[in-house]
This record gives sequence, C-alpha cells and structure tokens, in this order.
Amino acid sequence: MSNLALPLTAESLKRRDRHSYFEQRLFAWSPFGTFWTAVLIFAVMAGLFIAAMGFDGRRAFAWTKSGLFVADETRGAVTLSLLIAVALGLQRYARVKDRARVPSANEREPDFYFNQSMEGARLVPATLFGAAFGAFLTFTVVPHPPLWTASYFWFFVTDIVVSVLFSRGIALTRAGSQTWRRFIDTELVIDLLRIDRLSFIGRSAARNSLIWFAVSAVICLFFTSRGITLFTVVLVIGSMALGVGIFVGTMERVHRRIHAAKANELERVRTQIEALRHEAHQSADSAQRLHGLIAYEGRIQAAPEWPFDQTTAMRVGASALILTVPWFGQAIAGTLVDRVGQFFH
Repeated sequence: MSNLALPLTAESLKRRDRHSYFEQRLFAWSPFGTFWTAVLIFAVMAGLFIAAMGFDGRRAFAWTKSGLFVADETRGAVTLSLLIAVALGLQRYARVKDRARVPSANEREPDFYFNQSMEGARLVPATLFGAAFGAFLTFTVVPHPPLWTASYFWFFVTDIVVSVLFSRGIALTRAGSQTWRRFIDTELVIDLLRIDRLSFIGRSAARNSLIWFAVSAVICLFFTSRGITLFTVVLVIGSMALGVGIFVGTMERVHRRIHAAKANELERVRTQIEALRHEAHQSADSAQRLHGLIAYEGRIQAAPEWPFDQTTAMRVGASALILTVPWFGQAIAGTLVDRVGQFFH
C-alpha cells in the first residue's frame, strides 16, 4: 500500500467514480447531489409503474368517498422503488462520507476509499446470479399482476434489479470487509495514547451497517400490503444480520489488535518498573524514572480498547432498533393477533 502524496479533491474523486462500478457511476454522472439523485430514482421507478398501470387500463390509486384507495400492487411497487432508491443512495452516501476524510501524507488508510473499483468484488457473477434469482422469484414466490400486462413487466424487471442489487451489495460488502481485514492486520498503526484517531474505522463501519439496517426497514413495508411471508422475514433478518456483522466484525478485529498492543506495552513497561523498583531508594534519577513509568503505565492501562466513541455506538444501536425492530415487531404482533382470531372463530 502506498501513501497518497497529493490530496484528492472531491471533484477528482467524482471523476474516478465515473469509471467505477455501476452503483457509483450512476451518482458520479448525475448533475444532482446524492439525495436528489436518489429521490429522482424513486420518482422514475414509481412513475413508470403508474404509467404501466394506466397502460393496462387500471388505476394505481384513486380518491373515493372514504378517502385515498391504494391498490396492494401499488404499495408493493412503491416499496420496491423506495428499496432501490434507499439502497443506492445510502451506498453512495457511505462512500462519499468515507472519502470526505482524505488522509494526509503521513497517514495510511485503506486503498478502497480511492479505488476506481472494489478490488476482490466478484460483481459479474453476482450480477448474473442476482438476475437469475430475481427472475425465478418473480415466477414462483413473489405475487404479481396477471401475465402479459405492462404492470407485470414492471414487476419482472424491478424484481430482477432488486435481486441484482442485493447480490452485488453482498459481494461489495464481502470485498470491503476483506480490505478492512487486510488493512487492520497489516497496515493499521496502533498508538495507544491516541486511540481516538482510529474512530474513523468505527464511523465507516457504522455507515456501512446503516445501509443494511435501512434496507431491512424498507422491506418491512411489504408487511403492510402482502403480509408476513417466510421470504420477507428471511430478507429482514438477513439484512439486519449483515448490518450487525459488518460493525461488530470490524470492531472486534481492531479490538484484538489494540488489546494485543496494550498487553505487550504493559508487559514492557512493567518489566522496566520491576528493574527500577530496587534502585529507586538509592538513586534520585531512578526514582524519577520510576515515577514517570508508573504514570505512563496508568495512561496505557486506561487506554480504550474499542475504536469508536459513544456517539457512534448510539447511532448503530438506533439504526437497528428504530429503523427495523418496531416495524418487524408490529408486523409479527399483527399476524399473531390475526391467527389467534381466526383460530377462535
């Protein structure tokens, strides 16, 4: 790994992303920012569905005397559109925020912040698998409108896109985790007096976890239209597990490095303290050195062993608990109540 002699500007990073993998090219070529590009993606997807329903001679939604009526198919289409926009938007947000902290000439950070593509990510096989799996789901598991309609074609294409994004997301997550592991094991410098400098690792892991937590929360919206199914439950639990795994796995690896460095340094200092302890009463210089070593030992002993602050931990916890758990719990409770009611009737 080589240090970057010249700082990379936001514009130069954006130019690199125009030759990166598709998810980054989409935003790098957009004249709008990350948020508005994601909003535009959602609007285009939802608008195409409304147009498809109109082409079929049906209404996606309608105003009635009792209020706004929204078809179940429309709820599902809006959820899929939101899922695509959220997944793409948050992935871009995490990349931009990671790159906002450009290392100086004397710092070393993972190369994938600046790569044109994610090294080790097998995106072509992931794309092919995702496309095949999405098509299979459309014909088997996922509810859809009647065949040979424009709305069915919309669901067919969108299911494939969502499946591809999931598959590519897992491949990118795996490649990113491998890069972090290599960096932590071989490049990360542990300064026990400045553990706070490693907090960028915790913040980056938290942002990448947020992608999967948000995806799991959006998937829970399917419960409002199609009810709980085994497939949606697996998707929610799998997304949450990936989010937790990204954060905990990265933090645990850094924790082990810090713990090992701390143990080695304490052993070295205590060996010196043991040697000076018998000389302190005979030499003022030895007594002064002993006092300094004892103070240094206390500093090392008090050094934190986890590379994130309280704010980062609270954000990760809030992302998991606030975004997904209430939706999931409410849906589970509603299903149980319905089943119990059916049983007694």
